[in-house]
Amino acid sequence: MIKNLVILFVFIVISTQLKANEKLEFESILFNRDTVEISGLTSYKDTLLMVGDKLSNRAVYKIKFEKDRFYYTSHIDLTKLSGHNKYFAKALLLKHGERLIKSPFDLEGITFCNDTFYIVNEQVRHVLKVSNSRIKNLSLNFSPIFKKNNFPLKQVSTNAGFEGIAADCKNQKLYIAQERSPRAIIQVDLVSNAVEDMFLISNEETKFGSKDFTDLYYENDHLYILKRNAHEITKYNLKKRKEVKTVSVGHTNKIHLREIYDTGTPYGLAEGLAMTKDTIYIGVDNNKSKISDKAQKAFGIKGSFSSIIIYKRPTGF
Repeated sequence: MIKNLVILFVFIVISTQLKANEKLEFESILFNRDTVEISGLTSYKDTLLMVGDKLSNRAVYKIKFEKDRFYYTSHIDLTKLSGHNKYFAKALLLKHGERLIKSPFDLEGITFCNDTFYIVNEQVRHVLKVSNSRIKNLSLNFSPIFKKNNFPLKQVSTNAGFEGIAADCKNQKLYIAQERSPRAIIQVDLVSNAVEDMFLISNEETKFGSKDFTDLYYENDHLYILKRNAHEITKYNLKKRKEVKTVSVGHTNKIHLREIYDTGTPYGLAEGLAMTKDTIYIGVDNNKSKISDKAQKAFGIKGSFSSIIIYKRPTGF
């Protein structure tokens, strides 16, 4: 009797774990036709928008799909907006955390409320507001919240900064993904420009390194968190402050994302997350790595192209 109860308990535990980390239903993978790498995604008016993390990527791009490829066009050219030149000059000369930054433009995440966009600029830890043909840096002071949690900004690498962003437009809140060291979510009030909270603070590791929060999506009091090295998306209840469910991403019908690119070390490449009612999009930043021999055989494509992996969104997720 006891033996049967133990077996039943183990079965329940295993079943729960499998359900919590179920694989999403893979639909397709599309490779870019250009060399711009995806660092942030958002779903906007029935289309996908993306940002890139290189100095030359001072734009918001609109993605267009082909059969097994995608390409992009400029949706907003940031260099033509009022305030760009002034911001660029200041960011170029800015000292951050007592160090000179590497790049004044390192765009890693994008979200919006109506026709106002919010973009995180990682290495200077800025949130850029784009509206009415104007770009400006929101006046946000992040130092106190980092210091309060025993992570002085001068000790945090500029390349381990803001990696994703999502907006609760109804309640005028922004949620920013602090990538790693520490990994955390930062809450900002858009009415007062107050940096209100820093939560889910952790340096938990996987066998592939830090789980790295790399992008966010907000919907109905829930935050969806893309964890790069863990190849997971976690649904997080903001009111109850607890994780609801985690699903696995990165797999295709042929090989896993870990095998698609010749990275040398199998670190995570998933950097963009966008969701619609029926679909989940994962944007892959290949960091100029070439498509592996195995992936070339699987997909018939050579080169150093970033990619988008598309999944069916499960009911209730």
